[in-house]
Amino acid sequence: MVKFGRLAWWAIGLGVVVATIGVGTTVSYLKTIRRQVGEEIRDLVPIKFEIDRLAGMTEDLIRDIQANQKVAAQLEVEADYLRREIDAQEKALAKSRAQMQKLRDVLRESKEEYTFGGQKFTRADVEKDLARRLQRYKDGQALLESKKQLLQSRQTTLQAAVEKIREFQHQREMLAQKVESLKAELALAEAQQAAGKFHFDSSHLADAKRLADDIEKRIRVTQRMMAGQQLPGGEIPVDADDRPATEQFDAMFGKETSSVAKGR
Repeated sequence: MVKFGRLAWWAIGLGVVVATIGVGTTVSYLKTIRRQVGEEIRDLVPIKFEIDRLAGMTEDLIRDIQANQKVAAQLEVEADYLRREIDAQEKALAKSRAQMQKLRDVLRESKEEYTFGGQKFTRADVEKDLARRLQRYKDGQALLESKKQLLQSRQTTLQAAVEKIREFQHQREMLAQKVESLKAELALAEAQQAAGKFHFDSSHLADAKRLADDIEKRIRVTQRMMAGQQLPGGEIPVDADDRPATEQFDAMFGKETSSVAKGR
């Protein structure tokens, strides 16, 4: 009951204050009190401790940079493998097109039966085979385009990440130099204090701390930026092409005439 009574009195007192000076002014007062208390606590922390803490943050940046360098190296290796896949698929598509061209040239002949590899096939069989090959070719082209887009995206991401890493390396070196400068200035200030001539410019330390915070935030952004890319999802084939395989082939590659067709 005693505790409840104290809380009740505090609530009543706060209500009176709010009613007297207004909600906005009360909130402003509370923020000012909190800020002043925080500044007083911060002023109690020795400057040498703050410099050592900044030096530790600088060392932590080295580990963060190395971790990002490892991720960048992994992305570069993945990009190399993706280039090989694209090259192999382009060659496979070129071979597939040449084979389809042979089938299309044969179908230009008005025959009901054709011979391939010592085996006989009807015209319907050849047309079905051409249709299957053409569909696989289209699927292969779509996959190839997706891989090319993925490679371009990864190359762009990798280039931006490498530039960021280099920038952070440079800023970390600058920060490390500033830490050494602050240590030297503090040593001089302590010597002056011993002689009764103490004077220390804390603005340098504040600048270094702000720079450290900025570097740490930007490194976190880089880590999130280097996320894995995903292939675009498939779409519903709204505009499916139901034309015969011969018409689709002619529309895609043109009505080419082979040497066999010309001879006949």
